[in-house]
Amino acid sequence: MWLTGRPDGPPLVHTGPAIALRGALLALSALAPGPALPGIGLLGERAALMGLSRQGKVSCGGGSRLLATTTGAVALTLARPEDWSLVPALVESAAQGWDDVAAWASGCTAEQVRDRAVLLGLPCGVVGEVRGQQPWLASPGVDRPQVSRPRVVDLSSLWAGPLAGSLLAMLGCEVLKVEDPRRPDGARRGHPAFFDLLNAGKRSICVDLRTSELPALLEGADVVIEASRPRALRQLGVDAERYVERGTVWLSITGHGRDQDRVGFGDDTAVAGGLVVDGCFVGDAVADPLTGVHGALAAWAALTEGRASLLDVSLAGVAAVAAGLGEQAATSVVAAPPHARPSRGRAPELACS
Repeated sequence: MWLTGRPDGPPLVHTGPAIALRGALLALSALAPGPALPGIGLLGERAALMGLSRQGKVSCGGGSRLLATTTGAVALTLARPEDWSLVPALVESAAQGWDDVAAWASGCTAEQVRDRAVLLGLPCGVVGEVRGQQPWLASPGVDRPQVSRPRVVDLSSLWAGPLAGSLLAMLGCEVLKVEDPRRPDGARRGHPAFFDLLNAGKRSICVDLRTSELPALLEGADVVIEASRPRALRQLGVDAERYVERGTVWLSITGHGRDQDRVGFGDDTAVAGGLVVDGCFVGDAVADPLTGVHGALAAWAALTEGRASLLDVSLAGVAAVAAGLGEQAATSVVAAPPHARPSRGRAPELACS
């Protein structure tokens, strides 16, 4: 609530994210009794550490905007320098900033804005374009043996994937955080305490993903976490289905699903799933923590069942499930600022020779 609404107005609430997150954490605790897992404070801990607050039609982190079109609103994310380099091609003019982008969008339909953004590889979602009934799709594979300490190879970066790996580490898995020296996890450039929360307790391995080291590393994994589009994996010679056939639980986290060659981040995918209140963003990139928890639950459930699986978990799909579970509530309830968990120690340094 504290992170939802206009900066000059009261906090707003959509009950869906809290219901979805609490349910997933309860299910995970039921499958793995013993370890103390975080609570729904996961939804706001990045904002707590970074001092973020609600900004209405601007995301808490500032990288996304809700833009009006002739047929409704879209969320466009321009968080990276390379995104802004594509803006002139997006609006077909020498755009200088968000005002120019908003002026262009106001003359288009929501679908035209989205389709042009997707064509250029920019993250964009139409409000409520995704309808979800289940938080992940599973393609079961062969039976696999139970192991006392599953090995997790975490190829993901930023928020959702690393959070899933962090939760699996809390459940007793050995988690290897794998980064390419040419493109390490971009979150290392962000808030160090938040990076520590997501990656403490993991081992760091530096691997040039273009070499033969990667397949050998994946062969020894019980679980693989990745957040790449299948096309990018194929370019590296990685076929997820082949590893599933050999007994791996493969957790694939994407913005819009493995069948969509489309980029998505936590704010624009949340909007695509329908998480909008009174024309404002809901929380801080809320699809990221929701997806991280559901991804961990999906992977742990597959390990518990003793069956290899290809788990297709999309940020927009999880957000749509959350949107369907809740509703807008009264705004008169008192909201408290978000808080972060106590430190879990330092994340490993990037271990490159």
